[in-house]
Amino acid sequence: MDAFDLEAYLRRIGHAGPVAADPATLAALVAAHRHAIAFENFDGLAGRVPRLDLASLQAKLVGARRGGFCFEQNGLLRAALERLGFAVQTLEGRVRTGPSHDTPRTHSALRVTLDGVAWLADVGFGALSPGVPMRLEAGEPVAHEGEAWRLDDAEPDTDGRVEGWLLRTMSDRHWHEVYRLHPRPVGLVDEEMANWYVSTNPQAMLQRNLVVSRPLPGGARLALLNDRLTVRHAGVKTERRHLASRAEFADVLADGFGLDIPDAALDAALAVVERQRGGSAPDPSRDRST
Repeated sequence: MDAFDLEAYLRRIGHAGPVAADPATLAALVAAHRHAIAFENFDGLAGRVPRLDLASLQAKLVGARRGGFCFEQNGLLRAALERLGFAVQTLEGRVRTGPSHDTPRTHSALRVTLDGVAWLADVGFGALSPGVPMRLEAGEPVAHEGEAWRLDDAEPDTDGRVEGWLLRTMSDRHWHEVYRLHPRPVGLVDEEMANWYVSTNPQAMLQRNLVVSRPLPGGARLALLNDRLTVRHAGVKTERRHLASRAEFADVLADGFGLDIPDAALDAALAVVERQRGGSAPDPSRDRST
């Protein structure tokens, strides 16, 4: 923690207000972080396992203006919160968006305790991350910038025990499952294992697809799945289009997602996109000048 540069982190997320170990600061940092630092999986597509030590997190997400997985995003937020005096633990979750089968514990989120009250803080699930801290208990929905989330008690796990909570979000007038969160705190060694799994398993969704996501102030959400860019505005029709060239990818990543992606990482991701299209890998020099 001595090496953590809190001021650089606050500049990266654009937070210029007061900071203290209180609910207002927690809410402000969660909102600012998720708006500023996009979810992205370029390292995994380039054959690299993202490092989770604090120096690496700062160098990548703060210094290099990159994004990252949940382990990176929430690891960085945890460092900032602990520096400010918050009591923080890391929890594991099973992703429930998409799969109909049970999934391993490959999501990480934070439990932040203030005055005896436990809160869920999560900036690592892209645009579906809760926009505000939520009391870590089943209860009424919370709303933020036209979006809504709620926590329910989880159904029995694979071993028959009922532990933890199920996070849901409202979309198209229906509640959709996001992830099941388990209540027992885990250490960095557990996160390292899950991080390695999603970064190397050829069958993992994040090894077979380019995924970039960022919520914007006001309720808009940007999402890039391979070559399909989706822009959702609260209360407005969703826009979708396909990116056709390297230049389009580079522009959207920089201007829309606020990311500075190295050429080699972008080339590796475009090769994955081309495989999903059923085509051949692109020429790495194509559109290099852009």
